Amino acid sequence: MKKLHKVVLKIILLSLVNLSFGWAEDKNELSIGIAVGNGIMENVKGMHTPVENNPGTNIKGLVLDDDSLNAIYSISIDYNKYLNDNLYLNSSAAFARYNTTDTSITFDGGSNSSFPNIHFRGLDLQFGPNYRFNKISNFTPYLGLNASAFLGFQSDTNYGLSSGEYGVGGPETFVKCFGITPNLGFFINLGTFKGFGLSIENLILECDNDHNRSMTEGYEADFNIVQYKFDYRIPF
Repeated sequence: MKKLHKVVLKIILLSLVNLSFGWAEDKNELSIGIAVGNGIMENVKGMHTPVENNPGTNIKGLVLDDDSLNAIYSISIDYNKYLNDNLYLNSSAAFARYNTTDTSITFDGGSNSSFPNIHFRGLDLQFGPNYRFNKISNFTPYLGLNASAFLGFQSDTNYGLSSGEYGVGGPETFVKCFGITPNLGFFINLGTFKGFGLSIENLILECDNDHNRSMTEGYEADFNIVQYKFDYRIPF
């Protein structure tokens, strides 16, 4: 899995660099967008000390009683490179912020514990094909599938054993997630609102993150976030 993560990241980064030198006349586009959304954080597991009904220091899974993971905002810049009449290549870089809710968790074995909210911030990098269907009136619908990486930081990691309150403050920890993002949308191609568009994208990510509270050796988790994006594109 780690080798796959490295390959996906290299593809995204190299593509972003290479495409920046491939602009051609007036077939390509730049777009600026902002998105919000919601989803879930699930399949959380990591090395953990003994808890009730789950003795020993081992890999323990946990379930957030409220597994909501909300996209506070995601501000993006996209470059769409023209290939033919219907096919484009999309590369995107976005600064995004996500957070969980103040909830509780249930460990494997049934032990329950409080779980204050977590904030994530970082870069969402995407690259992949984008297929545009024939125009319908003044609208152009499209469908895409991107390789994705989210690289950033998590706050509120304090274990609370020696000082402070559990889950409040503490050193930030590195977050690295890789996966895919299917998307569906449309933009207006004629009239006063030409260039404006809406889309829905589903970030499906596998994360391998550094320490978090009592999971002092790191943890894994899956993010699944649906974002609703409003953008404006400029052809050149």
